[in-house]
Amino acid sequence: MSQKTKTCLFCQTENTCEGDNNQCQQCGMELPEKHPNDRNIKVRFFFKAFWVIAVFCIVMVFYLPR
Repeated sequence: MSQKTKTCLFCQTENTCEGDNNQCQQCGMELPEKHPNDRNIKVRFFFKAFWVIAVFCIVMVFYLPR
């Protein structure tokens, strides 16, 4: 069974997540729920921006005079 790990933002130590343990094993700092450099956040932002631009282009195709 694989364990989930979280990276400490202060000392960059990989910590295994065990139950309610929300502190870094190395420095004692509080571990974040989401890491700021998480790839999923960037991917979600990309897809939202993509769909906004795609809808804008489709609207402009029908709106602009021919």
